[in-house]
Amino acid sequence: MKRFIPILTLAVALLAIMISTAYAQDGHGDEGAGGEDGHGEGAAGDEIAVLRGAAVYAQFCQACHGPHGEAVADGPAFQAISVDAESAREVIMDGRDSDEEDGAAMPAFDDVIDDSALDDLMAYIATWESGETPPLPAPNLHNVPDHVPDYFGDPHTGAVTYARFCSGCHGADGEGRGKDAFPSLEFEPDQTITLVRDGTDSVYMPAFGAENGGPLDEQQLVDLETYLASWQMDEDSGEESDSTGISVLLIVIGAGMIAGIGAIYMVRSSGEKYRGEL
Repeated sequence: MKRFIPILTLAVALLAIMISTAYAQDGHGDEGAGGEDGHGEGAAGDEIAVLRGAAVYAQFCQACHGPHGEAVADGPAFQAISVDAESAREVIMDGRDSDEEDGAAMPAFDDVIDDSALDDLMAYIATWESGETPPLPAPNLHNVPDHVPDYFGDPHTGAVTYARFCSGCHGADGEGRGKDAFPSLEFEPDQTITLVRDGTDSVYMPAFGAENGGPLDEQQLVDLETYLASWQMDEDSGEESDSTGISVLLIVIGAGMIAGIGAIYMVRSSGEKYRGEL
């Protein structure tokens, strides 16, 4: 029995590690805009703030303003911007409609970006003048299938397009952000991509199709539609996500190992008892 206790302890510890690993793999990877602690001090802290700000900008700003505030398309929502440090914070938080006739406006981000994230964002934007601007982080994709039945685009490329141009307003999984300007998004075949291409009546949803003055060409729209269709595929199939499947597998394996070790111990204990009786 004494020899078995360390073995059982090791097995339980291994199972705990597997469970921790499984939960770690279930993260969505949407760049956070919240004000978590971790601000450093001095130059190192400033550099970290800039990197955090780059993540905020990538999530909420680059869709319309490009990586460095440059024009990314011909439409009024995608023109180059000049940043006034004194008024930029107010514009970001309260929104702005610089021309009521052009059908495009910037929504207010006051309930989406908190004060700490806004500080980081302004630190990143300030690097545009210094020439020491870090690259924007690449989207952290998850659970993207290799193929979507009845659709012919590349879902991985479509996922990148969604992360860069759509998730800031509609959320990482289309859940929205709790405001009218940031509605939830449900994929509707033959309809959703038409709205993306042509825009809607809302000043906060311009046309993203290149033929209508937006930044997305037809192939990007096809890829985006394929990725969005994968949401419906998951719902229809009722299958668990890849990360959930891996998590369950790891836990089952760990539990199986403990059960196996217990069975071996019981057999050995029974054998020793039998030999003792003899």
